[in-house]
Amino acid sequence: MIGLKIVIDRNSEVPFFKQLVDQLRTAVIRREIPEGTRLPSERELSKLLRLNRSVVVKAYNELKLDGLLVSKTGSGTYVISAHSQKKEFDMISWGEQLNSWATLPAGPARWVNLLKKLSDSCIRLDTGVPHVGANQVDLMKEILGNLTDEELITTLNYPSLRGHPELIKYLCLRMNSSGLHINSRNMLITVGTEEAIYLLFSALARPGETIVIENPTYVNVINISRMFQHRVIPVERNSEGLNLSTLENVLNRSRVKFIYTMSCSHNPTGANMPERKKEALVKLSEQYSVPIVDDTVFSEIQYDLPAPKSLKYYDTHNCVIEIGGISKAFAPGLRIGWIIADEALIERLIEPVRMISLGVPNFSQLVAAKMLSTGEYDAFLKRYLQLCLKKRETTKRACYRHLPGYIRVNEAQGGNFFWLELPGFMDGWKLAEEGIEQGVAVAPGSLFTFDSSGRSFVRLNPLGVPHDQIEEGISRLSKAIESISKRDNREEGTVSVVV
Repeated sequence: MIGLKIVIDRNSEVPFFKQLVDQLRTAVIRREIPEGTRLPSERELSKLLRLNRSVVVKAYNELKLDGLLVSKTGSGTYVISAHSQKKEFDMISWGEQLNSWATLPAGPARWVNLLKKLSDSCIRLDTGVPHVGANQVDLMKEILGNLTDEELITTLNYPSLRGHPELIKYLCLRMNSSGLHINSRNMLITVGTEEAIYLLFSALARPGETIVIENPTYVNVINISRMFQHRVIPVERNSEGLNLSTLENVLNRSRVKFIYTMSCSHNPTGANMPERKKEALVKLSEQYSVPIVDDTVFSEIQYDLPAPKSLKYYDTHNCVIEIGGISKAFAPGLRIGWIIADEALIERLIEPVRMISLGVPNFSQLVAAKMLSTGEYDAFLKRYLQLCLKKRETTKRACYRHLPGYIRVNEAQGGNFFWLELPGFMDGWKLAEEGIEQGVAVAPGSLFTFDSSGRSFVRLNPLGVPHDQIEEGISRLSKAIESISKRDNREEGTVSVVV
């Protein structure tokens, strides 16, 4: 016997396995069990503690993974002897020290290295954010100038984990006016939509569990799904949204935990899913009891009326979780996002918020609440949409005027992006690299896909630069395309623009 008293509390909420692991781990670390000691066999210990043998097996395996125990064939399980410390200092190898999720996948790493070559004069059509200018600055000055001392004091305190009550109230009013039926208990304010995605991906699926993500998709969704080690089944996305026949086949064959999509103003294609397809997608979700995460962060930027509805509008069984924000239309630095979902899910997400961020800073929430309550945000959005329309038309004309006929241009129906399809011989990465040489940055399509389907695409964001830079940017892109075409000695085809 090892002379150690192990107590299993059968009235505790702590699982027997965890009680056993904790006590054995503590004993080994404190050297209450000497190094090299042979532990009782799984069968012996399970009999002594009146536990199922599988509990002891699991506990021993956990401690082996910790590097505390080792099994010797035909002999038993032993406490590992500690290695003597090195006498000389050895530099830490941070590449080996980091968890695998902390190392960038090959695509983004390549992109980060490419962006290091940017010059100050480069026109940035590659970003995902709006151009911040005088309109936003003037509105912020007005709001800040009207804040009372009492309101300013509240911004210096810790925020509510759920979100600022005034901001939630005005967001609910605004969304209910568009056909939703939600209240404050259905909403959680987050640090941008990035935190919303992080919270939901961590809460809705464990490592190794299956999720469906449309392909192409938002680049950080790819990174976050890899970080959480989900088993991702990418389902093709075209201008009309997810391929529903493929999706249903997946739902029939796999235990899918949730589906991620952008029903409106898709990133990177700029497409809106037709209303009939939204209804069909929600019905499919209800039929298989699989929730949908609908990312609507770009949805307020629309170029045609009536504005499309989100999937939540068609949701009658609380299957749809909607995430959104105002940063993409107003300013990325405001960092205001939200989750709209069933009250039970929102309550479960509040505690993770406490651990991750302690909530969204009150200052940002107060500014957003003031913009919404006074109507200034809607007035700004109306002006901003007129500018977006001008930029979209300028981009469209510039593409006709400058780009070769064999480039297929999918212009934005909503949101910030033009999605350019290149001929088969042209690689989006090569065009991005050549573009930087010519003084224009575009995002290669491979950033947005799980496979090689994005190889012959690039994404443009004309809303991310001043209006007077758009045509020059497209002209520089044309020179980059021409340079690659000459090198590859290819002939031009016919023009095709999809509206």
